[in-house]
Amino acid sequence: MPSFRGTVTPLENALLVQCTPSHVDVAAELADRPGGGLVISGPAAAARAEVLRRQGAAFPILCDAQRYTGSKRAFAGEEFSAQWLAVQRRLGGPVLTDSGYVDKRDSGGLRSILRRTLGLRDAAFATLPLHADWLKDPQDREVLLREVSFARVPIAVALEHASDPLGVQQVLRGLLELLDTGVPVLLLRSDVSAVGALCHGAHAAAIGTTTALRHIYPRPKPGASGGGRRAGVAVFVPHCLSYLGADKVAGAVQRTPDLSHLWKCGCTACGGRPMDHFATTPEPARTTWAFRHSTELLHDLRDDLFAPHLTDADRPLAWHEHCEAASEHHVEIGAELFGWRPPPFLRAWRKVWQPAPTSYRR
Repeated sequence: MPSFRGTVTPLENALLVQCTPSHVDVAAELADRPGGGLVISGPAAAARAEVLRRQGAAFPILCDAQRYTGSKRAFAGEEFSAQWLAVQRRLGGPVLTDSGYVDKRDSGGLRSILRRTLGLRDAAFATLPLHADWLKDPQDREVLLREVSFARVPIAVALEHASDPLGVQQVLRGLLELLDTGVPVLLLRSDVSAVGALCHGAHAAAIGTTTALRHIYPRPKPGASGGGRRAGVAVFVPHCLSYLGADKVAGAVQRTPDLSHLWKCGCTACGGRPMDHFATTPEPARTTWAFRHSTELLHDLRDDLFAPHLTDADRPLAWHEHCEAASEHHVEIGAELFGWRPPPFLRAWRKVWQPAPTSYRR
């Protein structure tokens, strides 16, 4: 039976690990720390969460029904499951509604989710799995901000995109305006930008353990094989502030000897070795150790940015300083490796770092 710390940690400012039930054992071990927590995704999530609670896990555990994914996804107007809500209440943690997907300009579906959540009259988050245009398009964004501000219920947002929704400047700008409404926002299914969202006022944010859990894939077109793509093992590289493929990291380590001190990692998985060892570690150990490495370092980054000497006003600037430094490292590496480019989210954050408008705050 796993051994947990037993200290109840709050959800506020938490960096959560989002995983499937099959990855819960390792994910729960890594989530069991101050400022940590777990989001389990899929129809079996609640049952797996109940097992963790019986084993003594006291950190935040959220359950995401994930009805909004795939070609046969549920849509926003479909009813919540009373059983799904009840089992989460028994777990003693925050409740996520099992909402369907909010398609582009489906204002009726958006309003329906918010109003039904308001009617629950408990600490439930209205799960909003959104088409990216709800944040990207100014008119749609206006509707979203108005409805969220009117309902005043906590929301859990997941975004649909083929790769990284927060690599699109207007989507990121829309997220920052949403955070500025003063309504508690939990960002689900995110990437490294989850840490940036926390620094800009997100109530909590979750980083997916796999590419498929870092955004919502668009519905496949008729006749297509399905959403998503098979991805190789990626690891978080702190000085690049990015997830990078293991083979790509190995090439960069070899070609940038002047940065050797940055490629060495003292995490549990690396033990002081350069990060190129992931490229030669056989499976399944490579995937497991890459997951441990990335989760540990991302939590360390979150802890650094939420150190006691940093105020709420300091954290956005501290995050953007990390983005600037990472961009400079990408330039250095790109000078040695043809075709090396920084991930789009870095450029997006650098472009939108100014404080968001406050017209919706009450």
